[in-house]
Amino acid sequence: MAGCFGLEPAPAKVEALRSKAKRLVARGWLAESAPGQFTLTKDVAGPGGGS
Repeated sequence: MAGCFGLEPAPAKVEALRSKAKRLVARGWLAESAPGQFTLTKDVAGPGGGS
């Protein structure tokens, strides 16, 4: 995920992203199907699907 966002794959950057992704899971925006594998939930629109 860090590489997709243009961040260097340093442990601090990776952990910061993981922590933010976990918060989005708690809010219902992301689903974590397996440890470290995040996807959008069904109710969240993907690119170009929002208003």
